Amino acid sequence: MAEREELMPRYDPSLVLAPQTLKNCFLAWLVPGLGYWLLDRKKSAVLISVCLYTAYFFAFLLGGDLYELTTEGKIRMLGTICQSGMGIPYFLAKLGLDRGSPLNASYDYGTTYFLIAGMINWLVVMDIFDISVKRK
Repeated sequence: MAEREELMPRYDPSLVLAPQTLKNCFLAWLVPGLGYWLLDRKKSAVLISVCLYTAYFFAFLLGGDLYELTTEGKIRMLGTICQSGMGIPYFLAKLGLDRGSPLNASYDYGTTYFLIAGMINWLVVMDIFDISVKRK
């Protein structure tokens, strides 16, 4: 057991607000997959990028919609926060996306793909944070 503890990296609280940690997390949010790339985890970077961009592509194909940032309800605001997890692709989609029609049979599926891609990238950002502060 002691041998395993020696192999595990030590959590360093001073790294929580270190510029490198903040940069890694910000870039991981902004461009999906870039955080892993910066941490020399190239396979993870390629895998997560391909998966998230594929989900976004299918969301477009299925006629999905992005939630609007409103104060109408907490659930819609939560949806906006989740979808914004994709960073630049989210903002590009906000600029150029013709809103999907709720009458389209695949509308809900497309909207869910947008939501899932954003939430997965938020989880990736948290993983990048854990790796950067040596928790993992």
